[in-house]
Amino acid sequence: MIFKVFDENSRTWIDFVPYIAYQSFEGTRNDVDGSNAGRVIENARMERDRLATKYKFTFTTIPLYNEKAVELEGYLMPEFFRVRTDYYSPNRVREYECYSNNITKTYVIYNGRDRVKFTAPIVER
Repeated sequence: MIFKVFDENSRTWIDFVPYIAYQSFEGTRNDVDGSNAGRVIENARMERDRLATKYKFTFTTIPLYNEKAVELEGYLMPEFFRVRTDYYSPNRVREYECYSNNITKTYVIYNGRDRVKFTAPIVER
């Protein structure tokens, strides 16, 4: 799997895969419907008015030293940033303009040492 975030400061792609916990990466496809979508009263048939399809990725990191967690969170801090992944199109890397919000951070004891892990939603703009 490929999942990289572009850092505008260093002009490089940051590989997040080594920091993602086993089986913690999820993707969601969301359809955005227009005002003509909804159920028809006469027969309860669903009418669609798809305007766009948006993708959302959510992952939790492995337990990290706080400095590394802060560094990775920093790449997700800009209002909008670019992501490269092959998650929704195997054998083809696609680029998305995304944003992140509501990052949840958890302090854990890992092998007797204080560590941090965080969960981050990455949403296509």
